[in-house]
Amino acid sequence: MKRPSVSWFVVVLIAVFAIVTTFAQGQPPAQPQRAGQAAAAGAPQARGTTQQQAAAPRLATREVADDVYQIALGLDSVCMYVLVGRDRALVVDTQTMTEFEGKKIVDYVRDITRKPLIVVNTHPHSDHTAANAQFDEVFLSAAGVEEIKAGGARRSSPMTYKLTPVKEGHVFDLGDRQIEVIDIPAHSSGSIALLDRKAGYLFTGDEIDPGQVVGMNPKTIQMHHANMKKLYEKYYSRITQLVPAHNGAPVTKRYIKYFMDLDAKIMAGTATVVPTADGPNYAFPVSENQVRYRENFAAVIYTKPAQK
Repeated sequence: MKRPSVSWFVVVLIAVFAIVTTFAQGQPPAQPQRAGQAAAAGAPQARGTTQQQAAAPRLATREVADDVYQIALGLDSVCMYVLVGRDRALVVDTQTMTEFEGKKIVDYVRDITRKPLIVVNTHPHSDHTAANAQFDEVFLSAAGVEEIKAGGARRSSPMTYKLTPVKEGHVFDLGDRQIEVIDIPAHSSGSIALLDRKAGYLFTGDEIDPGQVVGMNPKTIQMHHANMKKLYEKYYSRITQLVPAHNGAPVTKRYIKYFMDLDAKIMAGTATVVPTADGPNYAFPVSENQVRYRENFAAVIYTKPAQK
C-alpha cells in the first residue's frame, strides 16, 4: 500500500488546530468592567480589582477656602460654613438636620475650632436652622427672628436659645476679619448676605444659587432684581467669589450679573423657558403655573399668576 505523503499530515494537523481553536472561542472573552458598574452575580473578579459600589452620602467637612470650612451632605445639599478668625469663629447656618449618625451639628463645628462662636442664619427657613438650639445665641434679620418665633408658637415649641436681630451694616468682628451684613430679601423676606471684608467672600444663602433660585413670582422677582443690582453696583468690586448654600461653592461672582440680567428679562417677558425639572437637586412640586427660566448659567423657578 502506498504511504500517504507528508502534505496529508500537514492538512490533518491544520484541521485539528482549527477545531480546537473554534471550541475555545465558543465562550466570549471577558469584557472589562466599566468604572462604577457592579459585576454580574457569580461573575469572577479580575485579579487585582475590587467591586465598586455607590456609597451613601455622608455629612462631611471640607476646607473650601483659607479658614473657611463647609459642612454638607454632598455638594447639592444644604451647605453650612464655619469661618475661623484669630479670636472667634462665625457659623453660617446650622444645617437641615440636628445630627448625623448620632453626632450633633455642634460637634462637627467643634471638630473644626474650639474658639468662641458667633452663629448667623442667612434666612429663617428650616433647612438652614435645624440645629439652632445647639447654640446659645443666633443672629439673623428682624424678619427672620419673627418668622422663627411664629413657627415655634404654632408648634407649641418653646425657644431654648436667644434670637438676636441684626441690620444691614452690622459687622461681626472675628479679630483679624470682619463680616458685614447686607440685606437681600426675596427668596425669603428674612434673607441677609454676609461679606467677609478681608477675603471678599460673599455668603448668599439661597438668594444666589448656581442650581436655581426658587420661590420667585411677580413680586419677589422685582425684589431679587433690586438686590442683584445693589450687589453689582455697590459691592461688586469688594467681592472676590460667592459662597452659596446649595449646589457647590465657591463660585464666580459673575452670578450676580447673570441673575440681574435674567431677572430683568423675566420682568420684560423675554427670558428663555426650559423644562422645570431641568436643574440640579430640584424636587419641588411642579404646578401648571410654574416655569424655569434660564440665561447663561443662572436659573429661576418662577410661579406665574393664575389665569382668571
